[in-house]
Amino acid sequence: MPHPPIDPKSVAGKTPEVERHVQLLVIGAGPAGIAAAAEAAERGLEVLLVDENPVDGALIGMDVPLHFGGRATAAVNTPGRLLETFLEAQPELVELFDKGVEVLLQTTVWGLFANAPGVQWMPGPVAGLADTDRSWLVGFDRVVVAAGRRDLGMSFPGWDLPGVMGVTAAHRLIAGYDAFAGRRLLVLGTGAEALDLALTALGRGLEVAGLVEVADQPVGPAALVEAVKAHGVPVLTGHVIKAASGNVEGVTTATLVKVDAGLSPVPGSERDIACDTVALGIGTVPNIELLAALDARLVHDLDRGGHVPVIEADGRTALPFAYAAGDCAGIHAAKSVDPAVARQEGRVAAIAAAASLGQAAEGDVAAARAGLAQPVKGGGDHRMTWLKALLNTGGLDVLVCQCEEVSRGELLDISPPRYLERVSNKMATRSLTTLLEDGPVNQDQVKRLTRAGMGLCQGRRCREQVAMLLALSSRVDVGQVPLASYRPPVRPLPLKVLWPQDEAAVVRQEWDSWFGIESQWVPWWDIGDEKQG
Repeated sequence: MPHPPIDPKSVAGKTPEVERHVQLLVIGAGPAGIAAAAEAAERGLEVLLVDENPVDGALIGMDVPLHFGGRATAAVNTPGRLLETFLEAQPELVELFDKGVEVLLQTTVWGLFANAPGVQWMPGPVAGLADTDRSWLVGFDRVVVAAGRRDLGMSFPGWDLPGVMGVTAAHRLIAGYDAFAGRRLLVLGTGAEALDLALTALGRGLEVAGLVEVADQPVGPAALVEAVKAHGVPVLTGHVIKAASGNVEGVTTATLVKVDAGLSPVPGSERDIACDTVALGIGTVPNIELLAALDARLVHDLDRGGHVPVIEADGRTALPFAYAAGDCAGIHAAKSVDPAVARQEGRVAAIAAAASLGQAAEGDVAAARAGLAQPVKGGGDHRMTWLKALLNTGGLDVLVCQCEEVSRGELLDISPPRYLERVSNKMATRSLTTLLEDGPVNQDQVKRLTRAGMGLCQGRRCREQVAMLLALSSRVDVGQVPLASYRPPVRPLPLKVLWPQDEAAVVRQEWDSWFGIESQWVPWWDIGDEKQG
């Protein structure tokens, strides 16, 4: 039977080329990813390890993938020097070359794709990769996502000044890149990650002005708290930051205030702390962008840091070819304190992937996962306590979304951002109250109405805080607020990288019309000088 004719205006026969194929793709060169790649290579798998570090200076300026807060030195604009420093800080990464692992650094995985009811063209699961020059597709049999974590954004007056950054970003600049521009840090929070940053900074000769904690007692591991105190660093419990102030170069002063049992500021208790950096260590968030875009099943679990993938004991997600390990699979204190926990998760995921490909025995998987550290259940919603105290202290006029200049009040009023300078009578009748009358609050809908989360950082500084504000105002648990959707590319990429350099002639043939309707627009070459007003 002859094949039906193909409409040249359709996408049939114009699918992008998958450049190569590997047995195992590992995303992320942290402890979990390195351990997974090493284990899989030793079991005979063809392994490709991809990591975006050292991150391009332009992305760092946009606070991607971490909240770098304008505290990077000019060293981030010298890729060669940065790569050398990064490898010196990661000697175990260099060892992978001897194990036969192919390592691509300074390379972004901007999307994971698999065939679904509406998409059937792919030969199997596919990853979109990009460096500073081009993008391409790589097919794989199995993938271990070890994409790490980022920091929870919490706003206060002045948090948009240079010098306000995340603790993970500060750690990366200090220990990974040797490109930190600050000298004196104030750390908000006393969790394991905040304490670890303080000790790392002290070990590099930096000053730590103090740790600030809204609770009555530090919440992190006692041994780390004592280690910080042993350096003479004050731990100020029952306090929050009231404001950060400074100049065009950034933060110079942080004003703290005590809070009472109702989380309201105590009048007259303000104190100023001199610092050039305020590091946000209130909480960390699993990097689930790729898994969410792949449509892996997710669940909200505060004991594991928020929205995390649903995984089996061996790290396998609801998708049979995808595994998660390390902080992107869930964050808890034991893992943050001891990198060996993440390494073991990476090993387990790699052995499970190898077993699914006939390169390991199921008994190997069971033996490897024995003794994995588990999160402590019922740790409480410490982040919401911080949010309530900062709301009581700073009010509703504080920006929640820096990119789109949306304040807390504008978010909760469902107002368009002020820079649009547009008043809509129809929108004036809408509010969070009317949205709730329509059904459960939806973060994607709120994002479209207010633009909160639509900026260059792709919501990394405000996404979780927006969900928490919506939950607090709606009087629901934050887990009931649907996760705002992630779509590829999960990193902002320039068009020069994304454009298909190898585009076939059949694809270009009809590009200047839409479904063959040539009157939709006039190509620039047909617009003569006499037609231009």
